Amino acid sequence: MTATPGSLFRLALAGEGRGLALTGATGLLVLHALAETTIPVLIGIVVDRAVLPADVAALGIWLGVLLAVFLVLTLSYQGASRLMVTVYGTGEQALRNLALARLLRPRLPARALSAGEALGYVTSDTYRVAGVAWSVAQQSATVAAIVASACAMLVISPAATIVVFVATALMMLVMRLVSRPLERRGLVEQGAATEAGAVAADFMSGFRVLVGMGARGEAVRRYAAASDRSRRAATGAGRALAGAEAVSATLAALATAGLAGLSAWFASAGSISIGELVTVLGLAQFVSGALAHAGSFPANWAHKLASARRLAELINTPDLLPAPEAGAGRPAHPDVVLSFVPGGSERAGAPRVEVRRGEKLGIRPADTAAARAASRVLGHRAVVPRGVLAVAHGGELRDARDLRAEEFRRAVVSLPHRQAMASDSLRVAVLGPAAAGSGAEPSAAAIDAAALAAVVPELGGWEAPLGEGGRRVSGGQRQRIGIARGLHADAAVLVLDEPTSAVDAVTEAAIAAELAARPETLVLISSSPVLLGACERVIEWHAPATEESA
Repeated sequence: MTATPGSLFRLALAGEGRGLALTGATGLLVLHALAETTIPVLIGIVVDRAVLPADVAALGIWLGVLLAVFLVLTLSYQGASRLMVTVYGTGEQALRNLALARLLRPRLPARALSAGEALGYVTSDTYRVAGVAWSVAQQSATVAAIVASACAMLVISPAATIVVFVATALMMLVMRLVSRPLERRGLVEQGAATEAGAVAADFMSGFRVLVGMGARGEAVRRYAAASDRSRRAATGAGRALAGAEAVSATLAALATAGLAGLSAWFASAGSISIGELVTVLGLAQFVSGALAHAGSFPANWAHKLASARRLAELINTPDLLPAPEAGAGRPAHPDVVLSFVPGGSERAGAPRVEVRRGEKLGIRPADTAAARAASRVLGHRAVVPRGVLAVAHGGELRDARDLRAEEFRRAVVSLPHRQAMASDSLRVAVLGPAAAGSGAEPSAAAIDAAALAAVVPELGGWEAPLGEGGRRVSGGQRQRIGIARGLHADAAVLVLDEPTSAVDAVTEAAIAAELAARPETLVLISSSPVLLGACERVIEWHAPATEESA
């Protein structure tokens, strides 16, 4: 189903049973607004019926009524706040889960996002879109307050009621015109903030390499430029929003001044009593805030609509990998577990390679781009033509185009060169999220093969936190953790992309010897003679795999 801004707003407001809670919260906010409207009316009554006649008993009664109204004010707002926090929080979570599900779908999005860009979508944009719940509830209460105030004034002075309704209509019309540029400015602001976040995330993830290359100054310059663009966009959007709110407040003040002047004139002419004058002036001040709030709604809505459009665009991004086709498998030798054409295209002219169970196959890439391409192709993270990649499935070789992406990746685990790590323990980094708190022990043989045994005490044991994104580990430690993670994957074929490029020569030789003795089927993409020397055969991978990649 295609996502639209409207469907995202509906999900935030009424999805997963939030509609009932939102209705209750809105009702309580309306009750709160009506209670606020009642206070000036009661004060006017107290003046006319208790203060001017000097009636102590009536004063006590009406003060008791005022106290009861204030109690309703407090309880209704507290109840509404509790419900709204639930609606808003669960709505934002639902939007975030939807965005993450589309980013992490098995067939991968056709548009690649950096970590910083993805963070902008699933935090800032979902936050704004979910905030529509507050807008709906508060604007409903504002409308109720304006209508109730107008009705109260109607009893005292029909002319005052006409002033309120005319002022409300004019304000909404003017603010609709004033807020038109805000949606465009909101899109620009969010786009610039996402770009700055992406640059910052890239900077932090590669900080050690940048320092080693002496490129720290250039990285700082690029981030400063992106941050400055974000600052200018945010400033422009903030100024536009502040201008719209200033226009709204000015119009509300003018309406209030006119209403107060009209009421004073009626009082001087004897058309209304002193208590009624107090009531009208109190209502005028109250309506002033309500009108200003109502006038700010188009501006706030424009910002939320801009974020909803961005989220809808992300969710509607097409899949990178095509849907599975209904091709037939082909018979193969029972020991063949993987078959592919090096280069990712039959046009490359390379002979087909068949990987047998338990074999250690080395792939020597022509360059870094070829290494990354080989990892993407063998991991089914890139679009390849039919006939290029096949895996043993159900007793026959099935083309990757005929299998669901998750089915292929259960058989062939191809770990990317730079592996992501959650902000969790070393145990979870090796065994996966299911190991959290379970006490599951990693395989000693796999730990030895990855040369990870010496790293465990250095980091503080299996429960030691690795820091945000694995920041506590060095590049070599990260690679050894990645090898151990792959060996615990229990896949028919394990593909490792330059798994020892950051470890020292002695450790690399030990890892190569251990991997050569492992029973798993391994495909090692590497330019290291030591690692390739541990393989039973080595092939070349020359061309990047595809024009499209994840």
